[in-house]
Amino acid sequence: MKKLFILSTLLISSTLFAEVKQEAVIRNKNFKAKTEKVVLNDLISGKCFEGRFFKIVKGKSDDAICFDDVDKELRLKAATTYYHLTKAHDFYVNELKSKYVKSHKQMIIRLDIVNQFNELGHFGNDNITPEYNNALSIPAGRGLESRGVKPWGNEIWFRPSKKINIEDLNARSGQDDFKGVLEVFRTQTHMTTLQRFISTLVQGQLPKSGMPATEWFNFGMRTVGASVIMEAGYQLSGPLDKLLSRKWYKLETALVPEIIYHEYSHIALSDSLELSHSTAVIEGMADYFAGVIANSPKLAKKIKKYNTFNGKNAKNKKDFMIQFETTDYANTDFVFGLLWGLRKVLGEKEATEFVHSLRHQVTTNSSIRNELIEGIIKTCNETCKNPFIDKISILQQLNLCGI
Repeated sequence: MKKLFILSTLLISSTLFAEVKQEAVIRNKNFKAKTEKVVLNDLISGKCFEGRFFKIVKGKSDDAICFDDVDKELRLKAATTYYHLTKAHDFYVNELKSKYVKSHKQMIIRLDIVNQFNELGHFGNDNITPEYNNALSIPAGRGLESRGVKPWGNEIWFRPSKKINIEDLNARSGQDDFKGVLEVFRTQTHMTTLQRFISTLVQGQLPKSGMPATEWFNFGMRTVGASVIMEAGYQLSGPLDKLLSRKWYKLETALVPEIIYHEYSHIALSDSLELSHSTAVIEGMADYFAGVIANSPKLAKKIKKYNTFNGKNAKNKKDFMIQFETTDYANTDFVFGLLWGLRKVLGEKEATEFVHSLRHQVTTNSSIRNELIEGIIKTCNETCKNPFIDKISILQQLNLCGI
């Protein structure tokens, strides 16, 4: 009887962790996106996307999406998120030896959910404005028993994509920044031209009457030509921008591997960095680990089928600006690039362990210029093999970022 029980237990175990192949979006060696069959590990179901660590559901449902679901696109999203989340989980457990991640129970992953998050009720009411084109890491909640809301654990929500006109986007873009810089330069040019013209009048250097038209033309170009050219360029920049730039934006977060890694990194780092709101430091930290898992300094690029907007690149040269501290600029790639630069100083593996330890020295509300930099120095004091020399090298690297 005992042998029969052991045999049945072994048979059940073999089905609990069955390997299943499904179509998913992955990156090839050239970092280009492609769809191919991948093995889904750690499944506890032979019919649905439910495993030891992740359960992929649709919307507010608690039921796992099945392999034979009639919605082919939904199956692709489920397989892609499951596959890359498993890869991210294994990275934190096996490479970074994260006890926190290792202790995690099964996590619910919600696809195509448009509801807003409610800290007390879990899901916002259906009549509240739906959300598209983003992903969100959800902190665990106690629920409200009086309202029939059960407690929930950490979750990741992947919104469906929706085609939106660029002009309707509220977020600031790099083109907006360029327009602002252009306007400042335009004002400076006009002021310089005015000063030059007044100086010419005072000094009596106007062309004499009766001089050839070419002389008057040359005088005009020397005096106000810069302003004329500047103003023409400024006035044409808007129409040309609309003519040449993309008109529509959409983002299918569940089909971009680096976004999946990014969101899971928020969960993996949440033992120190709370999942409360978006700031430059926590977004940059998540970007860094997304890049490490993807083995690329580029995030959400070369994947126009699922992302028609700008991705991120840790190797973009940016000098620090005070705007980077604000919520509006939390998702720029400045902090990502700053942290990625530590790999040159410490080595790739060492830098990754360093940044993982850094999470204990910063908080969700940490600023870049103060707490993040102080945290980097403190982390080096605790973990660097040669703290004095390494800190000098780190400070030199930070100086390249304008810090």
